[in-house]
Amino acid sequence: MMDDLTLLRAAIAVAMADGELRRSEKGVLQGLAMRAGVGQMSFDAMIEAAERGEDLAGSSLMSSAETARNGLELLVAQARIDGEISPEEREVLVRIAINMGIHDDEFQAIYTKGVEMADALRKGRGQR
Repeated sequence: MMDDLTLLRAAIAVAMADGELRRSEKGVLQGLAMRAGVGQMSFDAMIEAAERGEDLAGSSLMSSAETARNGLELLVAQARIDGEISPEEREVLVRIAINMGIHDDEFQAIYTKGVEMADALRKGRGQR
């Protein structure tokens, strides 16, 4: 459960990095909140904290390297779900990856998989 909460906090940080929370991003975040057992009031408080500039992704340690890789891939997909990853979102993703112990080539491979995952989801929904 702690991994789910860490992932939710990191996902909120990525989504809010460009200063805008899009509907597609919010849907992903709400799903993660439900998975983590976070209620609506706590979820709203996390969003408000991110809007105030609090660093929700400051500690992104996961219980295992595999969980970290899978989590980062999901974060990349979440950032891409609106069709693009802003420079601010990428910067947060890199910082989260470093906090998780994921560097350079491994990050790029995970990043590519996350983009492909999001693009496949978007294609399945009939979006470009």
